[in-house]
Amino acid sequence: MSDKATRTRSQLIRSAAAVFAEHGYSQAKLSTIAMHAGVSRGALYFHFPSKQALAEAVVTAAAERFAGVTSGGRENGAQSLARAVQTFAELYRRDVTFRAGVLLSCEKDRKPTLNLVQQWEEYVRETVEVAERRHPFPRSGTAGNTAHAVVALTVGMAYLWREGEQWLAESTVRGVWNLLPPSVGRMD
Repeated sequence: MSDKATRTRSQLIRSAAAVFAEHGYSQAKLSTIAMHAGVSRGALYFHFPSKQALAEAVVTAAAERFAGVTSGGRENGAQSLARAVQTFAELYRRDVTFRAGVLLSCEKDRKPTLNLVQQWEEYVRETVEVAERRHPFPRSGTAGNTAHAVVALTVGMAYLWREGEQWLAESTVRGVWNLLPPSVGRMD
């Protein structure tokens, strides 16, 4: 692929991410994405044959960024999870491609081949299991419920961020996180 084609493809992915993040998958228009990217609809279709293909490219680009959130390892259990939650929130706040990828993973109007929310849920579950092995939770079944709570907390706060940026402010994330049982770690 030529440098110009690579740049155009990247522009289209960034533009699509911004449009998907603002309007959602079903309301996003390819003409708006092309206009936002400064290319013709023909150029858009040259790179992406459909809105679904473009959405998948956005989710794939978001997954590359997401790998940085979950690559910190699980070996430290609670502290790894606390850092990952902070990184998730920071990335969601500042990176429209990551934000769009998470939102597209939540869309009921499409069937994603790659689902960032499922990947996040797997990471959280595995990391909570490591934390639980190191310091058993006081009640049976708490680890599974804690993993569900962490996923609901992070994805819910990310979704609410559309209503007000305070939902993912560092102080809010830290304050809500520190309401969870101490066995999942503390944020300073």
